Amino acid sequence: MSFDRRSILKLGALGAGALSFGGLTRPVLAQSEVRRRLVFAYFEGGWDILLGLDPREPQGNDPNLTRIDPAYDQLPEPYRSRGIQTRNGLRFGPAVPTTFLAHAQDMTIVNGVGMDTAAHDAGRRYFITGRFPRGVTAVGSSAAAEIVSVQGDHTAIPHMSAGVEAYAQALPNHASPFTVNSLADLQVALNPIVAVEPEVVAAVRAFHDRGPSCEAERMDGTGLVTQLEENRLRARAYLEDQLGQLFDLARQDGEMQALRNLYGIVPGSPQDGPEVLAFVAGQALKNDLTQAVSVRVARGLDTHSNWAADQPPRQEQGFAALASLITDLKNAPLPEDPSRSLFEETTIVAFSEFGRTPLLNDLAGRDHHLGNSCLLAGAGIRTGRTVGASASVGMLPIATDPQSGVSIERPSESQMASGAAVMMSPAHILTTVFETAGLSTDILRSTSISALMS
Repeated sequence: MSFDRRSILKLGALGAGALSFGGLTRPVLAQSEVRRRLVFAYFEGGWDILLGLDPREPQGNDPNLTRIDPAYDQLPEPYRSRGIQTRNGLRFGPAVPTTFLAHAQDMTIVNGVGMDTAAHDAGRRYFITGRFPRGVTAVGSSAAAEIVSVQGDHTAIPHMSAGVEAYAQALPNHASPFTVNSLADLQVALNPIVAVEPEVVAAVRAFHDRGPSCEAERMDGTGLVTQLEENRLRARAYLEDQLGQLFDLARQDGEMQALRNLYGIVPGSPQDGPEVLAFVAGQALKNDLTQAVSVRVARGLDTHSNWAADQPPRQEQGFAALASLITDLKNAPLPEDPSRSLFEETTIVAFSEFGRTPLLNDLAGRDHHLGNSCLLAGAGIRTGRTVGASASVGMLPIATDPQSGVSIERPSESQMASGAAVMMSPAHILTTVFETAGLSTDILRSTSISALMS
């Protein structure tokens, strides 16, 4: 297992909490109210947007002129036969499965996103924070952490990150990411490590209830003691509420069997695989345990060679996992208003650190590309449209009218200066997400794309 410093602090607190059971009222949690949930779905490694969100028609295309080679004819079945797929006016490449296409009416594709980097770490951190890294070092906090910090402390695990890096710098403690890399990590955190005699449990609980000592309070100049105390109380609540049962895939009841079927989880499914981590995200959101979750839904997409065999199934697996999560959220009632679905109050951002080159390299693979796409769905998003575009030659990003979403291949200086045309970036995307949630966008120092907002 791999944890960052904050996760280690949390699990250190769990060492004390693992001895405690029964009857805790959570003093650190606020009352629930209507609020925006968020899902950041990460496709790890750099996806080929020709296979996903920005397909190109191979017929009549001359790669020598367009510098674009879809190469769909080199794909194995069923991808070769699929080609470009159209649903609800949106176009998808051959790596997108029918389960994902079924949700096309509830999403919007954004093409022509400029990354200004072709480095994995820099691109990933740019999309996670909305601020361009210093070298490869992230600047500021994750967008999820920023949003949770403002929305307040409403749930047991306000900010969860499953297989995705996350950070919270100079933010309230509740915004710190609860980071797990697999279902096994989560089970360690949520389940008692050992069985303890009831009288020992009672003694430990009584000791905890006394609170920090005077000496601890004197040492709390940086807030570390307060942080540890809050984490200990959370850890105790996790165990007492038996939250681990919500993620127990071995359960044989009808509810868990239905979830295994929905997510395609079978015996031997990796505990850090896309299906399992998407299941974790769904359970955390449906059971009102979290407000924002970042989840890795695909991996292994850095296909510099063997592209035709490796990229399509791995990308398809990610879209299938995300489709299952969307279905799960649509089937779940909103805790504050059961007449509505949880999906209606959840904004989803699907992204990767960059796209891949539109021409194949000498190893029959695709390299890193400065152009990218992303996908938005759910609450606050104007759905059923494609905003922006990549160039017809070389697929580099071109300018977009933020009001209409129409691409502008040759914007004038006055259009660029006035903001009537922008080169879209991750900052624009996350600024838009902030604005749809009614939050300040000042920290991102960017403008929103109003064409994306409902």
